Amino acid sequence: MAETPSPLAIRPLGPVELFSSTRHPLGLYRCVVLSGRYTNPPETTADLFAALGRLVAAHPMLRVGIVGEDTDAAHFSHVAEVDLQKHVGVRTLPAGDGYETGLEAVQAWCHDQLWPDIETRPPWRVIIVRPEMDEGREPFEDIVFAFHHSLMDGTSAKYFHEQLAEALNEPSAETEPPHILQFPDPPVLPEAQEDVIPYTNGKLFMGRVLWGEFAPSFLQPAKPPIWAGSPIDLDRPHRARVRAVDIPPAVVSSMLAQSRSHSASIASLLHALCLVSMARRIPAQDAPAFTASTPVNARPYMAATANPALKDSFRVMISSLTHEYSAAAVDALRRPDADLDALIWHHAQVVKDEIRTRAATLPADDPTSLLKFISDWSSYWHKKNGQPRDGSWEISSLGAMRANTNTNRPNQRRISRVLFTNGIMVAGAPLSVSVASSPDGELTAGISWNAGVVPDELMEGLADDLLAYTTRLHETGKFTA
Repeated sequence: MAETPSPLAIRPLGPVELFSSTRHPLGLYRCVVLSGRYTNPPETTADLFAALGRLVAAHPMLRVGIVGEDTDAAHFSHVAEVDLQKHVGVRTLPAGDGYETGLEAVQAWCHDQLWPDIETRPPWRVIIVRPEMDEGREPFEDIVFAFHHSLMDGTSAKYFHEQLAEALNEPSAETEPPHILQFPDPPVLPEAQEDVIPYTNGKLFMGRVLWGEFAPSFLQPAKPPIWAGSPIDLDRPHRARVRAVDIPPAVVSSMLAQSRSHSASIASLLHALCLVSMARRIPAQDAPAFTASTPVNARPYMAATANPALKDSFRVMISSLTHEYSAAAVDALRRPDADLDALIWHHAQVVKDEIRTRAATLPADDPTSLLKFISDWSSYWHKKNGQPRDGSWEISSLGAMRANTNTNRPNQRRISRVLFTNGIMVAGAPLSVSVASSPDGELTAGISWNAGVVPDELMEGLADDLLAYTTRLHETGKFTA
């Protein structure tokens, strides 16, 4: 019996791509998920298969695997045949109040899955989630897109849904489009971000970051304690939890107007609201301080040398920055006489300023650029086992989904809701709040965490607080009664 030939390696993964690929075989991070609620669902999946076929042909990262994923020398591999039936599934959920909870469970299920046959099957999936017949609602279906983070980032997932909606509104001439797609020639892939972003790092910055990461702990000053959920446990069962918070368009408009008048942004305001919620729900002895983070879209920093044909292709192009909330700042929020409105806007302004400053200085002194100095990723992750986490939460915002401009077509499909959820970070922050808005203006915050790392009731309380604070701001102009 002839041996199956090894997949053709196309290009090595860059350090940021390795950051995700090396976590996957250890089960430490599995996928990112972005779902879109599409109106006017068809009776068959033919249009979806035709639209997906166009996207797979247009975006090389949808038709590659990963070879040597458990090594420090992983490569993207050429997948000559993509069977869409292996990437697309359909689920039906009861209509009514339980549907949204069921959709959250589907996204949580996606976060728990490891990718099979990753060398020869591109690690992404689409799940069509449909409610049973509900006479009282406009027909819809949710299209859940889950993907390995080495292939692309959240911004790419946003592009995926925008382009999928456009493709669905361009009827295919084929009544039965092929589900097996052939790509005999290896694709030209988007460059790794380290190859197209001209990083510059000062010696003091490099020394400080590398010393903090690799120097023996007994030679480093003790870090101020923060709340970060339970310590890292690489053997803890991976049981993702997802909770969505839907904020209506009118409330979002008030958030945006108030944020602008206070020199803040919706993302920085959400950081401040998470801070006040956590500070007032977790006892002081357990949470003396907090550290949060914000992913940053690094696309604006690509050099002119980047391949123009692939500049807007699905890819990974990210940075990050941290926000520290001192014990004194947290204590101020817990005081019975605290002016929460003033404190919330103060912290929202600070985070906005930090994001603005980082945007102005990139790509200089970016810790992301130093991932190349990690030579043994498996050891890097295993050394974290049993250690405290270095962050309290992450807030990632994709902004608003672009509206489909083809408004003249009857029965046009449009996206009325989006739910963005980050993967469980077994060796990172204990929870994520991922935010995106539909073209109609509704904002949904997707809270994700691993069961047991933080109490479920704490996350339910955070969800309740985010909705209550933003609703009260809309109704009264203040966060507190």
